[in-house]
This record gives sequence, C-alpha cells and structure tokens, in this order.
Amino acid sequence: MPIRISQRDLAREAGVHHSTVSRALKNDKRITVQVRAKIKAAAARLGYSPDPMLSSLAAYRNQKQVHQNQGTIAWLTNFPTCDGWKEFQNIDYFNGASRRAAELGYSLDEIWMREPGLKPERLTQILLSRNVCGILLPTQPKARVRLKLDWSKFTAVSFGSTVFWPPLRTIDCDHFRCMGSLMRRVKKLGYRRPGFFCLSSTHEAVDRNWVAAFLTFQPRSLNNKFIPPLVENLPNATSFNRWFQKYKPDVVIAQFEVVADWIRALGFRVPEDVGFALAAKHDRFSDFSGMDENSSLIGQAGVDLLVDLINRGERGIPSIPTTTLVRGSWIEGNSLRHQ
Repeated sequence: MPIRISQRDLAREAGVHHSTVSRALKNDKRITVQVRAKIKAAAARLGYSPDPMLSSLAAYRNQKQVHQNQGTIAWLTNFPTCDGWKEFQNIDYFNGASRRAAELGYSLDEIWMREPGLKPERLTQILLSRNVCGILLPTQPKARVRLKLDWSKFTAVSFGSTVFWPPLRTIDCDHFRCMGSLMRRVKKLGYRRPGFFCLSSTHEAVDRNWVAAFLTFQPRSLNNKFIPPLVENLPNATSFNRWFQKYKPDVVIAQFEVVADWIRALGFRVPEDVGFALAAKHDRFSDFSGMDENSSLIGQAGVDLLVDLINRGERGIPSIPTTTLVRGSWIEGNSLRHQ
C-alpha cells in the first residue's frame, strides 16, 4: 500500500513550518506568493493530495466549535434607494444568509453601493477598511446589470441571474423545475387550458425559465393549440382582461396575487370557475396555492458557498462561474380545485 504524503512531508521538502503549508494550500494571503508557489511545486513533485478522512474530521471539529468573529460579509445592494432591495425573495435571502453567517462567526453588513458620490474606487477602500472578506449580491433592480468594483480583492457570490458583470458564482431557485412541477400539478387536477402572466422584468430576471417551462409542459389540445403566455411591462388589468377573454384559460398562473382579483372582477369565481396559482409564493400565510422558492434556504446556501470560497482563498472573478440551483416546494392553498 503506497505511503500517503503528509503536510509535514511537504514542510520538510519546502523548508517551512507545517502550519505554513496548511495556510499556503488554502491560498492564505498572509503567506507570500513566492512561498505559496514553492509549497505547491513541492506538492506536485511529491504527489501530495489531501486526506479526505482528515478533511472530514477537520470540518466536523470546525462545525462543533463556537466560532469567534471571522470577519465581515457585505450585503451589497444596488437599488435606486437604500431600502429598495427589501422586497419579495431578497428579504428571505437576507434573513437566511444572516442566520447562517452568524452561525459561522461572520457579521453580515448591509452596504448601499449607490450612495450619492460613492465611486467604485472609494467603495473598494471602504469595503477593505471594514474587513470585508466576502460579498453577497442580492437580485438587482433589473436584469443584465454591470457592477463596477475591484473584484480581484474580494470573494463574491450573487443571487439569481440579474448580474451580467462580473460573471460570478451564483445561487438561485430552479425556476424551470418549479414551473414544470406546477404545470404537472394543475394538469393532474384536470386543468387543460392553463394561462400564464408575468412582467417582462421578471421574465428576464428568472432567465426566461418560467416561460420556457410553461411552454414545455403545456397540455396540447386536439388541434395542437395552446394559450400564449402574457408578458407585460407593467401590471395592467386592461390588457390582462383582453387576453383572458380572448383565450378563456381554465387556470391562471401568475406572479401577483392581485391577478386573482382581476379574474373575480370579470365575474368568475376562484377556484370554482377558474383556478389560480402563484409561480412564486412569498407569503406563506396567504390562501393561494403556489410554489415556495425556499428563498431562506437559498440565502443560507449562498453563505455556505461564499465561506467555502473564502476558506480556500479564492478571490476575484472565476474563470468558469458555476450556478447552484435550489428546488422549490409546493404550498397547498384554496385557489385550485381539489382532487
């Protein structure tokens, strides 16, 4: 059985203390670039690889100990107003992230990057002076946003698909799977003419996955026709009424609860005449049926990913960004017929 090379073996090979080896392999910035390169070269020569059992033990011990202050994570917001981000899933992202950060010994500080007169260079200095080692970016006020900052100095993770630049690792709800699950559910309940309504800004924010899944799982009639989704720039009852009266869906999937009121205003009962479901249900206590995106869990997962990257010493923009998707859950309500 081959002898496993240890970090102490690497230390002897490189002529450094074994604690330096541990830090260098995690890309700890306290170890100079030259020493890190020397240790990694020694690891390559000796064929060193981490012991998975020891790594698991270290992770277990780290989980059990009481964490002291590890540093600051910035909740970096980019809305026109300081509190503009506090809506829908972002609130749950923040709550989940805040709890997980505290468990791991980090503080989560809200920082508004559009404060008047605050330029990217000054913002970078502020973040560094506040000992910010990681950044979480909530969903942006619109899709395809570009954010200016010296990203090479930070580890960052974004929520959702609204940040175009920089291309970061992201955490998001599996919107396609959520809509597919919802469509299969309404089909099982006997609905055959589903309609879908959302805003164009949301259509882009979910990377068009809602409409893609709606069309993919659309029940086909004998003449192979289906109801086209209604994607509007603004919540507009007038255009919705025209669309509804033209296509006569037997169930409507939408992002706003007010749409159910529009249906009732047309003289239809919900759910007796027309079913209604929310593509993303943010109020757990409402009577509507819909998909819970598990946004609090997404917030926790964002912190777990960010802290893992921090511990590995990864900074800047990744060469190949990855996306982690979290599945949603169905919440039963009173806006769909029952089996």
